[in-house]
Amino acid sequence: MVYDLWQADVAARNVPLTQPFRLEALLTSDVETAQWGSEGLPGDELSVQNGILTVRANRWPLCIDPQMQALTWIKNKEGKQLEGKVKTFNDSDFLKQLELAIQYGFPFLFENLDEYIDPVIDPVLEKNFVTSSSGRQVVKLGDKEVEWDSNFRLYMTSKLSNPHYGPEISGKTMIINYGVTQQGLQEQLLNVTVKHERADLEAQRETLVKEMSENKALLKGLEDTLLHELSTATGNILDNQELISTLEEAKAKAVEIAEKLEVSKVRAVGP
Repeated sequence: MVYDLWQADVAARNVPLTQPFRLEALLTSDVETAQWGSEGLPGDELSVQNGILTVRANRWPLCIDPQMQALTWIKNKEGKQLEGKVKTFNDSDFLKQLELAIQYGFPFLFENLDEYIDPVIDPVLEKNFVTSSSGRQVVKLGDKEVEWDSNFRLYMTSKLSNPHYGPEISGKTMIINYGVTQQGLQEQLLNVTVKHERADLEAQRETLVKEMSENKALLKGLEDTLLHELSTATGNILDNQELISTLEEAKAKAVEIAEKLEVSKVRAVGP
């Protein structure tokens, strides 16, 4: 809809628009998508859009994940913070662990969901906050009022390929289809084949992806430093030797990292 209708309408009205237009460029960055790739998220367009919805949506994500792509990515993304906080509704301690995650700002993952979501977590899904007497936000969880930490993150995944969720669940969650596309499947099959046939090449590829992600993050940091130094400078910039020295150093590092990225891109394409 964005590409077929909105973009055509904008062009017809002669509104300036960056070409080629990519919705992903507005909602994320190369640094972030490279980081996602190093954590196991496929790099095809649909997977990146799913990643954006997972981390940017106002509602908590409910991932339709028959191939377990989202599950793998989320576990790699959150790392050790998820230890002990991957549960199902059948686990006796899920409510206690969810309470701790909310209170201390940890991520929490419900995996292997079917078409039933326990109503006990409805206040969490709907973010029904109440201001306590101390002025802090709390949420009702079971028979307790739990203090809400804004760093808390909730994920839900289902292995069902075609679940039927009613409007009451659709209105409380962001349902995201992580089903494999043809392009994504081709990339994953290639990676699996290379890993089996040439484990050394797969190790090089993983190292390369990690290096590119780190270099892009460094380059973004240097660009931010340059802008900050220029925006906060006072007086005549040309007379500020310390500022000029800082800018030259940052520029030299940026050029060096840009060259490394170009080399990495050539190595990624191969001979």
